Amino acid sequence: MKNWQQVRRELGSKPLAEGLVGGSAPGSAGLYVEHYVFQNIERTVSGLSQTGLVTQFGGARVLEGERGAWRSNSLPSQSLLIPAECPTHWHYAGTVDFAVFYFPDRTDGVIERLRLLAAKTGEPLPVTDTLASALALQLVKELHKGRGSDERFMAMLAPLMLEQFYRVLTTPDTRGFNPRHIHFSRLQSVLAYIRDHLGENLSVAVLADKAAVSVAHFRRLFQEAMGTPPHRYVLATRLEQARSLLAVTQLPIAQIADECGFSSQSHFTASFRAAHACTPAEYRNQLQPRD
Repeated sequence: MKNWQQVRRELGSKPLAEGLVGGSAPGSAGLYVEHYVFQNIERTVSGLSQTGLVTQFGGARVLEGERGAWRSNSLPSQSLLIPAECPTHWHYAGTVDFAVFYFPDRTDGVIERLRLLAAKTGEPLPVTDTLASALALQLVKELHKGRGSDERFMAMLAPLMLEQFYRVLTTPDTRGFNPRHIHFSRLQSVLAYIRDHLGENLSVAVLADKAAVSVAHFRRLFQEAMGTPPHRYVLATRLEQARSLLAVTQLPIAQIADECGFSSQSHFTASFRAAHACTPAEYRNQLQPRD
């Protein structure tokens, strides 16, 4: 039984729209997508054989998990990345508009990276991003056109949506820089210094010296302004640069590790695997086109 057939049976409902994005036959390639609208129900879905993504577009609050031990509490524009073989239990407080994206049996690229992230946690991963949700909604709207849908357009939207979800899931949560913060100019220069000196020593002591404040004071003002500790911001920036170099250059991984400020290739690999559930070499390989 196909994953979507199992979900339909356990939900006791048929989707409003469905279709394959980026493949010639269900399960062979691309994403199989279903659009549902439910009202005031509670359902359990058995663990599926492949990873899936559920994105909520509108309606009431949705709880996932068991009563008193909820794993997620979702509102519109929120999504859940669900690993394979992970049962889910859904509680709908009212009418809910959502889509389910079923990952294919054969995966590569960003789909494989998302699959590894999901497998690493073993339970649904919540993710909120307005851009990714908007792309998902546009895909569903196109599906509703039936034979008039633009398959080429959907095939372009799907990987962009998935890549955005992946970037959000692998980037530490920050509020972003608030330019109205009292230390705006001081921190602006520190952030620029971090970007321009990734391969150098970026300890809190060095950054505090650049800001001309004590280490303790720098930690407080950075956390207040950025929503994350300095060391986490530095690591996230280094990993972001490393992802870019892995994607657009053929530089040796050891050189990328050095240019991005990791103490060794093994340190880089361990940090990258912890954030992305794959090694730098695996990440680069997943970006290569497959025949």
